[in-house]
Amino acid sequence: MATLITGATGFVGQHILKIVDQPIITSRNRARATKKLGLADSQVIEWDPMSGPLSIDPSTPIDCVINLMGESVAEGRWSQAKKGRIRDSRVTGTTNLIAGLRTLDQAPSAFVSASAVGIYGTQGDTQLTENSSRGEGFLADVCQEWENAAMDFSKDGVRVAMLRVGIVLGKEGGALEKMTPIFKLGIGGTLGNGKQYVPWIHVTDLANLFVWAGANQVTGAVNATAPNPVTNRELTKTLGKLLHRPTLLPAPAFALKLALGEFGSTLLFSQRVIPELAMKQGFEFQFAKLENALTSILET
Repeated sequence: MATLITGATGFVGQHILKIVDQPIITSRNRARATKKLGLADSQVIEWDPMSGPLSIDPSTPIDCVINLMGESVAEGRWSQAKKGRIRDSRVTGTTNLIAGLRTLDQAPSAFVSASAVGIYGTQGDTQLTENSSRGEGFLADVCQEWENAAMDFSKDGVRVAMLRVGIVLGKEGGALEKMTPIFKLGIGGTLGNGKQYVPWIHVTDLANLFVWAGANQVTGAVNATAPNPVTNRELTKTLGKLLHRPTLLPAPAFALKLALGEFGSTLLFSQRVIPELAMKQGFEFQFAKLENALTSILET
């Protein structure tokens, strides 16, 4: 049986493609996706999530769906138009995806949708598990709507899991793609006072976690973060040490907000997120410690 993946051309999606059998993906541009990912035309469904429900042959056998679609929150300032795209790409896109999947002769057994730790807002030093209260603000609201849209599929008897993804670390993508060049120049530093917790995860563990959630009896919210969150100051010092560069130039809170607007404020969120459910149900993290994760990335 096949695994249908949305957002497969993205950083995380490409890692998931490497570890699933019989992938089928959706893309706005079939020709570009097949060339980029090395897939056959038959493995790509051309679809714009904003255009309406997914159009799919009802006889297509799909066992699991991994839903990664979503406008980047880190690219560009958050104008009202940008915020609308962030929300609609997740909420409307997921709703349209499920509407199309409901036309299948046989429903998937599992629907694993991305969400984000943004649902927790900023909560200081408090340890946050899947049972913790949601936070406030734009990202928390969007994540809640996103999860609600995904959970609607459970009305059809489909098992639904939502992975609340943290800061993804990996080579040629994710947070390190932007951080490493700055640190190599010797101008990296803490963000704000550096005391805020960073809920990080290695991209290999994240890809494995999505596939694991699809294959196991996991339901509801799943924190997709490493077991050992660190403060921004710890992250900064560790990355500087491994790159043999100083980390003496902090980015003051007011400068982040001035340069990046509302998004800049989210970089100061403190989210001490613990993947309680994954640990209790036996998921094994390859990279539980930050230094090991960064070393594996920087050495490849």
